[in-house]
Amino acid sequence: MGKKLIITEKPSVARDIARALGKFTDWKEYLENEEYRITWAVGHLVGLAEPEDYDERFKKWDLELLPIIPEVFRLKPLEKAEKRLEVIKTLAEAEDTEALINACDAGREGELIFRYIYEFLGLQKPVFRLWLSSMTREAIQEAFAQLKEASEYDLLAQAAKCRSEGDWLVGINGSRAFTTRYRLLLSVGRVQTPTLAILVHREREIQNFRPTPYWEVFARFRYGDLEYVGKWQGEEGRLFEKEKAEALLEKVRKKQGKVVEFSESKTQEAHPLLYDLTELQRDANKLFGYSAQQTLDIAQRLYEHYKLITYPRTDSRYLSEDLLGQVEKSIAMLTRCGFAEFTKGLSPKEALLDKRVFDRSKVTDHHAIIPTGEDIRWEVLKESERKVMDLVVRRFLAVFYPAAIWIHRTIRTEVAGEVFVSKARVLAEGGWRALYPREEEEFLPVVPRGETVDTVEAWSEEKETKAPPRYTEATLLAAMEGAGRFVEDEELREILKESGIGTPATRAAIIERLIEVGYVERVGKTLIPTPKGMELIRLVESIPIPELASPQLTGEWEKKLNLIQKGQFTRELFMEGIKVFTRDIVEKVRSQNLEDIRGAKGRMMGLESPVGMCPLCGAPVYESKRAFSCSRWKEGCPFTIWKTISGKKISRQHVQRLLATGKTGKISGFRSKKGKKFSAILVLSENGKIEFSFGSVPSRVRESGRENGEDGAD
Repeated sequence: MGKKLIITEKPSVARDIARALGKFTDWKEYLENEEYRITWAVGHLVGLAEPEDYDERFKKWDLELLPIIPEVFRLKPLEKAEKRLEVIKTLAEAEDTEALINACDAGREGELIFRYIYEFLGLQKPVFRLWLSSMTREAIQEAFAQLKEASEYDLLAQAAKCRSEGDWLVGINGSRAFTTRYRLLLSVGRVQTPTLAILVHREREIQNFRPTPYWEVFARFRYGDLEYVGKWQGEEGRLFEKEKAEALLEKVRKKQGKVVEFSESKTQEAHPLLYDLTELQRDANKLFGYSAQQTLDIAQRLYEHYKLITYPRTDSRYLSEDLLGQVEKSIAMLTRCGFAEFTKGLSPKEALLDKRVFDRSKVTDHHAIIPTGEDIRWEVLKESERKVMDLVVRRFLAVFYPAAIWIHRTIRTEVAGEVFVSKARVLAEGGWRALYPREEEEFLPVVPRGETVDTVEAWSEEKETKAPPRYTEATLLAAMEGAGRFVEDEELREILKESGIGTPATRAAIIERLIEVGYVERVGKTLIPTPKGMELIRLVESIPIPELASPQLTGEWEKKLNLIQKGQFTRELFMEGIKVFTRDIVEKVRSQNLEDIRGAKGRMMGLESPVGMCPLCGAPVYESKRAFSCSRWKEGCPFTIWKTISGKKISRQHVQRLLATGKTGKISGFRSKKGKKFSAILVLSENGKIEFSFGSVPSRVRESGRENGEDGAD
């Protein structure tokens, strides 16, 4: 009797399937029982060949050789994949192997991983598809009872190949065209470039913003022994002339007021949804300052090494109903592992009716991230792992709690014809918020309508309108997920609402790539585009190839890929459209004149716009590859600020502030001679030297090591 070879996307899934089917022997490279053998990929093992694999000429990046458009795309093994491929080929071609089962992840990318392996190895055996969205024993057994013919997923495979080949054409040709024309390494891509554009457009808003001063007026009122503060509400609570604010203060000071409205209402705040990867990354960034990549790495360790959480690279925030047993197991585990006070009386069965928790229709390739039910040994986890695990646990438990109940109070007080409004909210019933630190609550007394109050004092506060904030990783991840709001076309906006740009599994890598190629700098939690990144988007938009910098391109692709999956659009038409777009990119880049190129290159390197003025001679200071230096260095001016000080990369924004005000804000990430991390303010001394300030006596930045830009503190 022949056997079926099951191929999974990763080793952990292979072992989950073996546990569900039972009686497997572990042969190290594969698992085997009487009916099945199981082996695995490790994500992608095969990818599209490089340009030079088609023709030796393409080893050289030459604009005249573009566009590179293969008639037929070739495949090649990825680095370190040969051994796995050899194992799969040997098992697949064994005489007693009668069929293969594609058990890669249920979705477009999982289908692509299997199809590329099958095609590259030239396999011929019949194939069945296992479609799993849940890894419980029951779900796995049910899926095996409903195996499908692989041909039922041919359209999904076509869409996956279109996406892969389209990204290759745009990325390879676009990056080579820009790089060779501008003689500066410039990388472009369907997801990478629109993500950069989001950051650049916000930076332009900030640079063009001009703050406007305004005044807000407040008054403190006394009712019996109770006091409360109100804010003046005319003109949206703002006055843009100081004289008007002072006149208003004179009008209401020491006058009696009357309560013209007192209202109280209750609102319910439903529990949050379970975590998908993007939401987990956002919270970890906001709370702990972890980058998206750091959070992904931590979650992957919790999943693979400790087996404490379910598959983390998910874009779903829901569970399927068949996970009830696993949920109950996880709650029982948390009772044993430090959360007994929060698990008492929880009834997951009641939550089966809650569509904000259990909704099979909203489970995509994978369900939301939840604890697996394995005992958590908190003491063996690193601090970062404990923090992320704690987030997952609390969010998991929160969805089985009732809504939080808030009491909102509003008082409108009229003084000399002017209205002051006071608002506050108090948590009446904690509900799911019992799992989280309590917010600081405002107090507002009960003051019946019609009562007279005394104006104890009145004052104004001068403020300024603020520019929109720069993106953090948390807010950029949210923008990538909700990229539809940057698109005008309603249909494409709706498509992007479902998918965004990038996937939960790739968004962290996209952010890291933008930093790696020098388009973006990470300053604390903030992401700031560099002159190189700013100029690239200007070029893309002015050449013009605006589609390359807009999420709309992803929306258009997704629309057509979805139609391909439904059999309503053809692979041939899609690829022809991508080829036309690719040729258009190359021709438009090729047509740029030399004067424009020189100017763009200078702006990318920060040479055209000074960062400030030299404190020694007054000449402009410009940015170079390794430092910020006085433009009169040839005349002997020694002023230089190295881009790396004590192991910390200093950003253009840091230097701009230093030259303008004489000091930066507090910067973290410096390292002492002994390797210890520290935070400090950089201060500009009278002789143009850079010193550390720790809030007391400045410490001189060490002179040695400046040849390689590795300064240190004494």
